[in-house]
Amino acid sequence: MSRCMLSPLRLYRTSSGLQHYLPNLARACLFSSDSSSSSSSGGGSNGNGNNNKSFVRNTTILVQQGCDIQELPVVVRKVAEDEFVALISNKIIDCQPAAAQKDTELDEMVKTLEACHTVQGVCLVTDGIGEESFSPDVAVRALEKILKLESLLELKNWEDKPSFEKIINCIVYRGRNETVLDVMDGLRNYLELAKTIDMLGNELVYRCSENKLSVEQCCEAIESLTQCRRFEMVEKFWSGIADQEKQITDKNIHLVFSILPYLKISRRAVLNILERRIPSVWWQMSTGCTIDVLQSLETCKMSPFRITQTLARWLNTNIHAVSEDQLEAVLESFTNLGFSDNQIERSIERYVKAKGIKVVSQSLIVSILKHCQTFRLRNSHILNGCSEFFIANHQNLDPGYLKAFLCPYGYLDFHPLNSNKFFETLDMYLDLNFTKIHPNDIIHIMFCYVCLERYPLPFVNRIFNPYFLDVLHARTRPERLDRVRSLLKVFDTSLTLECPDYDGPLLPRDHSAKAVFHDGRIKRIVNYIIPELEELAGGPNNMTKFAILQHLPVNELYLVDVIFHPPGMGSIFSLNTAKERNINVAVLIHLPEYYNASGEHLIGPQAMRIRHLRRLGLKVVTLKFDVLYKLKVHPAELRKYLVERLKQALEALPVAKGTAAAAAAASTKEDGPQTEQ
Repeated sequence: MSRCMLSPLRLYRTSSGLQHYLPNLARACLFSSDSSSSSSSGGGSNGNGNNNKSFVRNTTILVQQGCDIQELPVVVRKVAEDEFVALISNKIIDCQPAAAQKDTELDEMVKTLEACHTVQGVCLVTDGIGEESFSPDVAVRALEKILKLESLLELKNWEDKPSFEKIINCIVYRGRNETVLDVMDGLRNYLELAKTIDMLGNELVYRCSENKLSVEQCCEAIESLTQCRRFEMVEKFWSGIADQEKQITDKNIHLVFSILPYLKISRRAVLNILERRIPSVWWQMSTGCTIDVLQSLETCKMSPFRITQTLARWLNTNIHAVSEDQLEAVLESFTNLGFSDNQIERSIERYVKAKGIKVVSQSLIVSILKHCQTFRLRNSHILNGCSEFFIANHQNLDPGYLKAFLCPYGYLDFHPLNSNKFFETLDMYLDLNFTKIHPNDIIHIMFCYVCLERYPLPFVNRIFNPYFLDVLHARTRPERLDRVRSLLKVFDTSLTLECPDYDGPLLPRDHSAKAVFHDGRIKRIVNYIIPELEELAGGPNNMTKFAILQHLPVNELYLVDVIFHPPGMGSIFSLNTAKERNINVAVLIHLPEYYNASGEHLIGPQAMRIRHLRRLGLKVVTLKFDVLYKLKVHPAELRKYLVERLKQALEALPVAKGTAAAAAAASTKEDGPQTEQ
């Protein structure tokens, strides 16, 4: 694309919308595009002062806001020799308003048009009407009649005829904004009329550049043009929205957000406008408006912090006034946007405290628990309130929601205050509805049981049943089968290690070599602090990286980051779980997401991981990844931290008497850890 500098250039402003951008520009630079003139802009005069439209060109402008510079499309007009006007100017000659037409005269013309049975008849009627009497309202009725009478194929042939052009020119050059927008909206199903759509679209762009379209009309024009596949035109409306920034209110801000999915090049510019505007109007926004804003951001997969934080403040302020369905919609959007903060947590807490078991919607409680699990909100008031709801309303609970009710408690390692009553109710409900719940959900529920140190022995025979396992494999997607099998093995291992009444293990030990996922951050930090670890272990022969004990299934959960062991054993050493206790040390590095949002409690799977390693006789040392990362450039402080953590190592737990693990440990020696493949 060839570009040339337009000079000299003059900018005339009639509104202050772009003043947020332009003061930082030492010089406004415009670049001319080859595809500059649109078909309708140079479509000739209609006798109404529109000759100046032949000078309209498409250009791009460099817009700077702080350190952010964007190249955005705008409209530039030539108003004199070597003089150009960008965006808005008081030199542009305004269109003459259409003369008022008597209702009786309009009704007679409409009746005449309705009596026509062919397109040719409609054209004869319009040709017989004088220029002064041929109003946009009559032209719209004539166009509607033509679209009703003719097929798409024939309409294409009529588009270039003078009679049809007269109708379109009347609408384009003399019609009100509402008229042009309504006609454009009506042509969504007539994309074959490309010339007509281009004329209407370019007229809307022209009027937007003259600041004649309201904020609502700009949004409507963007939506209609997108439906008509005029994507380049859509990008030019950002300037009209910027010019009318102060006209964006609580009544129409959701409309501006709704057009963000239609924009690409200018989306960031419009979003910047909304980020500046929303702090001034959020307190007046209705609930429906807030939901629309969140859903628009969700569609764009954007979560701008300033906007989401403001909407979180709105929720905390208006939590008393939202209905259950509205709160559910707001929370789902926040969850999908990946945003949560203290204001959202406080608002949910207040709502649960106020309503509690009086909540009617099961899906609302599910949305609350899902939000807590996603953002690791281990809030006792919220979780205890949801457990009370489950106990009070379990008889009416949809079986498909059971996984969503239990998994947050297992994931967050949270035991409700009414823990016994909660699990009694859960056992009873699961027993009655076992066959109604998806087998995949059953496995996740069992995993949550063992995370919370609950051992559902009554359901073991139902799970390790050939019929159930066949149904599980048949109804699980192939890409999820490995995950489900892995959870099933962890369930079997957990009962074997911790439950004296369990006659397991019931699953065969997995000896097949397989790759185990290990977070790259942990790998890198371990390799970085190897010298310090080898020094504390007593030498490189006293340490093994990334190992899985043979007593445990090959699962990423049981991957031990570093093991300190007696010298001379190499990567394979004997581990007698009955006799060799508190001799070997497992060093685990915990990422920030292994903790709840406050960083105080480990999540359920990680707490269970530590518990199982201690059951096997290992001492466990836990290290925080973020602390190691900060100290890696300070060797002395790093060594001090490692020594302190080693002194605070968790001692091995006693083998649960009567378990299969205790019997196996006392009878034979095992081979040792399997290194990661």
